[in-house]
Amino acid sequence: MKAARAAPSPSRGSLRWAILRQALKVSPPSSNSTDRSIERCTKEISRKASGGFKLIPCYVLSEDVEEKLQLLDRKFQAGPNEIFVCFQLPVEGDSKLILIQRLEDHIGLGDFKISNSHDVDTTGLVCCWPSEDVLAYYCINHCEIFRSKRVLELGSGCGLAGLAIATCTDASEVIISDGNPEVIN
Repeated sequence: MKAARAAPSPSRGSLRWAILRQALKVSPPSSNSTDRSIERCTKEISRKASGGFKLIPCYVLSEDVEEKLQLLDRKFQAGPNEIFVCFQLPVEGDSKLILIQRLEDHIGLGDFKISNSHDVDTTGLVCCWPSEDVLAYYCINHCEIFRSKRVLELGSGCGLAGLAIATCTDASEVIISDGNPEVIN
């Protein structure tokens, strides 16, 4: 009688393909055991951090607040896969930054086309990364180093650090840039 063998673990490459496949699926993830197993494994290899360090408190704005923002300024148009996120900067005066971010797991094929045509990635569209949270917090707490300086943030991602410098310091000029035109738009 032969002993039953456990199914081999999926390779790291196949797990990365599973992440991409899940991101491109239009339908919600299925509940079969194979998909749940792959989902568990992809969480082990995915490099996307969840939640960050929470140095700068943030929350998703409710839909009624979003509508008011859109009425005030037509530039504040969030797409169907985007949300408004409010960052409460830890400074006197209760300064807030409102940024538009992608919904979790809503990267589309169009994003990959833009990335390929401009030879850039989509990391700035996905979320505010923990390193950006830390940099923004550091800049806010060391605002004197920016006094009367011109600041250039290269590869800004969602732009939290550069916008925090522009909001909370006496920098003479702040320029925020990124290679992905979707981030800048």
